[in-house]
Amino acid sequence: MNHFQSELDEKKAEAEQMLQIISEVSKSDGAIIKTAILKSAFVLLLYNMIESTAFLVFERVHEKVAVEHYTQLGTEMRKVWVDFFFSSHPADAHHEHLEKTLQQKLQFPLLENFMNRIKLFSGNLDARKIDDLLFKYGIGALKTPDRAKLVIVKNRRNAVAHGEEMFKEACRDLSDSDLEDLKNATFSAMEDLIEQAGTYLNEKKYLAAVLA
Repeated sequence: MNHFQSELDEKKAEAEQMLQIISEVSKSDGAIIKTAILKSAFVLLLYNMIESTAFLVFERVHEKVAVEHYTQLGTEMRKVWVDFFFSSHPADAHHEHLEKTLQQKLQFPLLENFMNRIKLFSGNLDARKIDDLLFKYGIGALKTPDRAKLVIVKNRRNAVAHGEEMFKEACRDLSDSDLEDLKNATFSAMEDLIEQAGTYLNEKKYLAAVLA
């Protein structure tokens, strides 16, 4: 997962540059609207980073699990298997999927195929939703102290993305300190996510206990 951390570090540097730009623009005459627009763009940057990191993490999980047979998987991953091959498919496909599962001819889906049927996330990622996903896969839960701030990032982003508020309105009340806090909370949570997923994969916790 080291390259995930490297990518996260690059995104963190980008976010810090954007904060610097916001600070500089805010000192210019008549820059209230420009600053407000940049603040909203900054929050969008943070949320997009949350979703992209989550996608990369769960993509890697699916890649690792895809080479294992159903009988080798732990309880949580078996439930994910059943959700995909049975709950999300029509009844007339169940017999075939059951036979192929028993014959070890069925492969756990890669994330892209999985999300074509079961949407893990889409504009709704905050600490609670991430914890739900981590629990679903048997990975754990976020431990970062300011994890609750992710709901602010999600809600502010959605206000703009869904057209509920204009760019110049959605985040204008956030101070430079507020933006810094949101940035720190977001990146701490993503570092936590990467670390926990890395441990999960390295220790093969997706396998049944007797095999792990």
